[in-house]
Amino acid sequence: MRIILIGMKGCGKTTIGTQLAKKLHVPFFDSDTEIERTHLREKGEALSFRQIFHDYGEAYFRVLEIKTLKRIAEELDKIDFVFACGGRTPLEDENQKILVELGIIVFLQLAEGVLLKRIFAQGIPAFFPYPDDPERSLNELIAKRLSTYIKLADIIVDIGEEAPEDVVHTILTRLEDYGKN
Repeated sequence: MRIILIGMKGCGKTTIGTQLAKKLHVPFFDSDTEIERTHLREKGEALSFRQIFHDYGEAYFRVLEIKTLKRIAEELDKIDFVFACGGRTPLEDENQKILVELGIIVFLQLAEGVLLKRIFAQGIPAFFPYPDDPERSLNELIAKRLSTYIKLADIIVDIGEEAPEDVVHTILTRLEDYGKN
């Protein structure tokens, strides 16, 4: 089984994805780490995904993101895995085509209030359009992304403040139901 986790930054894709992969006994891959690997292959320099974005700009980063998804689709075409996407990854048309072919897409929809607290704890992201008004920034980003996330999702899991293992259990139950349909 190949599971693709999508959702906003801070919704728990990496934490939940890691635990889900352990439960399923499959490898876990994270978009940010894989983008770093693709960059290292192409440029020969080891940079964090944030540094890549900062040093090379958004346009380069988006091209790298597409190349990374294509690489994963090619290299991992015979194995099961869990993959956590970057929050913006599903918004590009080309990425959507790859993701739909890659596996079962699970949208982790986190309550806005919880999401805002998590984002505050990590610091205001550079991509927020209104750094002085993070709530407005988050609301606008959710408004832009929500319909795409919902359209792509095979399964939508609403998350509040429950523990990651509870979310994993919910996903596993939903996957069982999904497999029966």
